[in-house]
Amino acid sequence: MASSSSSSIMASPSANGSSYDVFLSFRGEDTRDSFTDHLYHALIRAGINAFRDNEEIKRGEELKLEIKKAIKESKGSIVVLSKNYATSTWCLDELLLILEQRKECNHFVLPVFYHVDPSDVRKQKNTFAIKVKASSRWTDDNVKVWKRALKEVANLRGMADQSRPETKLLEKIVYFIYEQLDHKEVHLPINLIGMAARYKDVNFLLNGSNAEFLAICGMGGSGKTTLAKYIFDSNCQKFESVSFIEGIGPKCKESNDLLKLQEQLLRDILGGNKRKIPSVCQGTFNIEDALRVKEAFIVLDDIDEVSQLVALLGSGYIHKQSKIIITTRANSIGKWFQFRSWRCEEYQMKLLDDDESLELLSQHAFGSKSLMEGYEELAKQVLQYCEGNPLALKVLGSSLAEDNSIAFWESTLNLLGRDIHDKIQCVLIRSYNTLPHDSNKELFLHIACFFVGKDIDYVVKILERDYSALSGIKILTNRCLLSVSPNNKLMMHPLLQEMGRTIVHQEAPKDPAKRSRVWRNKDSYDVL
Repeated sequence: MASSSSSSIMASPSANGSSYDVFLSFRGEDTRDSFTDHLYHALIRAGINAFRDNEEIKRGEELKLEIKKAIKESKGSIVVLSKNYATSTWCLDELLLILEQRKECNHFVLPVFYHVDPSDVRKQKNTFAIKVKASSRWTDDNVKVWKRALKEVANLRGMADQSRPETKLLEKIVYFIYEQLDHKEVHLPINLIGMAARYKDVNFLLNGSNAEFLAICGMGGSGKTTLAKYIFDSNCQKFESVSFIEGIGPKCKESNDLLKLQEQLLRDILGGNKRKIPSVCQGTFNIEDALRVKEAFIVLDDIDEVSQLVALLGSGYIHKQSKIIITTRANSIGKWFQFRSWRCEEYQMKLLDDDESLELLSQHAFGSKSLMEGYEELAKQVLQYCEGNPLALKVLGSSLAEDNSIAFWESTLNLLGRDIHDKIQCVLIRSYNTLPHDSNKELFLHIACFFVGKDIDYVVKILERDYSALSGIKILTNRCLLSVSPNNKLMMHPLLQEMGRTIVHQEAPKDPAKRSRVWRNKDSYDVL
């Protein structure tokens, strides 16, 4: 903004490293004591951290360095294009920095045309007709760059006074800033481990393919949502509209729940006020309409079944520049797309390797990347139990952090394999609860208790008649609850096996004879 302006406000850096929500760029002599002052205080009253230059800062390099720093530390900018804006080289330099941030970072820009015609800015007419002058700053090269910047900002979605009451314009601007701050960010855990390597693997599927969809598949707690957030945070600035809808599966118990998700998605795609949708069918139709014309980047997290996907997106044409990421516990979801024009790439979530697992465990147990001396054998037990599942490593690491004594670790680890942590059980059990048939659930419990590591043909021979084992094993495999090894053995992640055995144990915690299954030697002996 120009060098003549009002006071500035300092703010504490936010979680994503930004010091300010929005930077105000304006021509001080035009709007310092009028519109911009009113706008600044409206933003502050709304709880929005705004930066405006302090009028006591002197002209010169010190100002430029502070302004550059403020723009880079802001999530977005409001450019108040008033009559004399383009007569200030400082305003024009600010504009260049702002547009540079827009290209390189997740930095939104809102042009406000204050008592000026947007076409004057776009075509550089009247006071925006900047020319080369006999001055060190108004050189031919600078003028060319500034003209391109004015044209670029004039072509962005902006706001104009249009003879409306100024209070209404201020309200609309504040609401727009809320929208941008609300939908451009997701919370990412600190000290992510292994995420960059997995992003590199998935980046080609997202940007190097013509497919509109990318499906991230894997068991509960494997890091699907975290990876999706990492991808979203790294790419959302490239798209016209963005939306991240988290935890869809648990929110879709009734049709009214789907309506709320549709309203959120439609609002994210089109912007503006919240849209009321009378029915799920109407919501699907409206979203289909929006996706035809809007270049959107959408993450649908924790989709359980294809009906949820169709309700949220329909089945029509999607803008060719749009990208949609799905995270799901379902495996091999290619059949979801068989009868649609959509194309989908699949990425099977890779669990952490031993080095990554040890680093994650150490971070949560000791607050350090390195394991404390003397804990090597105990850490091996944890890694063997968790088998690369990030959720389990975080939960157990945090539990072990309560007392960093060898005795406490040994006591806690004695429970492994006998009593699963509630936080881990709560995440994993959703995959079990969403199985389509009771026979699938019974089959899962049978395998968890008795048949892990057994030949699939042997298991089918025993259980086919009562539990339709052949088709049931396929369903469990597709839900990431089971896998079949190259030598035809049924395999299950230790955490999933313990979850299944815990479900059976909870049928009668103190009386094995009342449980549906008994697998421990001592319990079997006591029952007999």
